[in-house]
Amino acid sequence: MGKGIGQSRLFRPQGTFHALTYRNFRLFFMGQLVSVAGSWMQIVAQSWLVWQITHSSAWLGIVTGAGALPFLVFSFIGGRLADSYPRRSILVVTQSLLMVMAFLMALVASKYSPIPLQAWMIAVLAGLTGAVTSVNMPAQQAFVTEMVENREAIGNAIALNSLRFNLARAMGPALAGVVLVHGGAAVCFLVNGISFVAVIISLLMMKLPAYKTRTGTRGVIDGFRYIKSTAWIAQILALVFVSSLLIWQVTTLFPALAGKGINGAKVYSYLMVSNGVGSVLAGFALAAWEVPIRKRLSVPLSAALSAIMVMVIGVVHSVPLLVASVFCSGVIMTLFGIGAQTRVQRAVPDELRGRVMAIYTLLANGRYSLGGLEIGPLAQLIGVDEAIIFNSVLSLIIVVLVALVSGDSVARSLRRDQERALAVTEE
Repeated sequence: MGKGIGQSRLFRPQGTFHALTYRNFRLFFMGQLVSVAGSWMQIVAQSWLVWQITHSSAWLGIVTGAGALPFLVFSFIGGRLADSYPRRSILVVTQSLLMVMAFLMALVASKYSPIPLQAWMIAVLAGLTGAVTSVNMPAQQAFVTEMVENREAIGNAIALNSLRFNLARAMGPALAGVVLVHGGAAVCFLVNGISFVAVIISLLMMKLPAYKTRTGTRGVIDGFRYIKSTAWIAQILALVFVSSLLIWQVTTLFPALAGKGINGAKVYSYLMVSNGVGSVLAGFALAAWEVPIRKRLSVPLSAALSAIMVMVIGVVHSVPLLVASVFCSGVIMTLFGIGAQTRVQRAVPDELRGRVMAIYTLLANGRYSLGGLEIGPLAQLIGVDEAIIFNSVLSLIIVVLVALVSGDSVARSLRRDQERALAVTEE
């Protein structure tokens, strides 16, 4: 980076963009920004295409569930691989496979497809994409810590990584909205396939130290043992699972919410963009003020606020209020998600990081396998708004119960960890 930029307050230690002073992280940030924007174009186009074909909330849930069902199995494999082999090599392979999947989706959705497009075909390809993604995610999350040499910069790197994801989540749907209107879903899938070139090139350009074989990688059971022995991490993962199962997959129903009126494609893109913009602003806030926000906004509190904001989505009916509530939910759910992941990433030993993050990935992303299959048919049965309200109320109740039941053990676990840290410092 240039001298002027490097000396800027924003890039100094504790600055908003400090992690970007590390070359490898800059390459990762830019490559993933392009690639994930393309992936969000595919997500938006895929859901809208399913809705156009079926006009069924149940099928929206089925396709979403098919895309995440592989997380129940392959995320554990991904965690073991991430702790046993070079993480960059794993990412190059998985990103290449995801590129192939995107091109296949483009072919199936285009006029050149040898057979007429049906919803089950989208579900199958979504499942294959989910299988590769579930192997990719543990390695990608664990790899973030390898790209910054200073452990103190890990929190900023995680916050910026989430900011990058949410910038892409705002850019992707906005681009998808334009491309869907003028080019169709197949073009969205094609653009996504091309976008993977950026992340593959960025990975190959990185300068990393020689890989050292990790020892003691007996299996994912070690990750579960670590979580069981650390009550406050177990509480965080429980809250992540409950929230992801019941409320984070509310985006599954965005096509149904938008499809109630005229200009459904345009309203759908508004919802996705507003949710993404809210997440971007939350990411900026965390990158700039991670410590004060972490001190004032606990994980249980942010989980409860997330449930309340999703409840509002089910209550409002006008498009402006719906867009505003989706924006607010994007803010608070991002604060919750980044806060939870940062706390876990900071605490986990590197030799267990891949397996613990595989469990985190399963709980956070594998939600769609159950949550998507649950909320889609539920919305078909009782109505879209009613399903959103039901899930958010149930989530709020469980979050409160988890916080109350685990409070004492979490306090003891935190005191024990603080005493260990103090003992290490004194030595």
